[in-house]
Parts: sequence; C-alpha cells; structure tokens
Amino acid sequence: MSEEQLREEINRLVNRIPIEKLEIAIHFLKSLLEQQQNGQTLANPSYDDEPWTEEDEQAVAEAEEDIRTGRIYTLEEVEKELGL
Repeated sequence: MSEEQLREEINRLVNRIPIEKLEIAIHFLKSLLEQQQNGQTLANPSYDDEPWTEEDEQAVAEAEEDIRTGRIYTLEEVEKELGL
C-alpha cells in the first residue's frame, strides 16, 4: 500500500472506534510516536557527565532488592491502575 492508502485506512479505522475506546486508541498512537522518538534518542545518546554518586548506588541497590523480593508491577497491572 502507498503511504496515502495507509493513512486513509488508519482514518477509516479510527472513525469506527467506539467512543469509550478512543482514549485507549490515543494512548496507543502516542506510544507508537514515543517509541520512534525513543529509538532515535537511543541511537544518538548524549554523554552523561554527571559523576556516579553513593545515592545512585543506593537507588540501584533498592531497585534490585525490589526485583528480588517481587515488589514489582507487571505492565498489565500498571495499565489497569491507570485505567488503560
């Protein structure tokens, strides 16, 4: 399909989405755009010239402990909490 055809098909599909699902559709489309932007950012990372601190070390240790002890949330749990 050409770009024009793809965009027309997306518009047709969007117009068929029930009103109660539009916020989810918006969230999904925004996440697609963010993935593209994040991919570009990851491909061209900026140099972090801040020194690694003891506070950073503690934060990483706490996060690792949370993972080890199961104090984590699945993507599905986060989406449910956010009403997505």
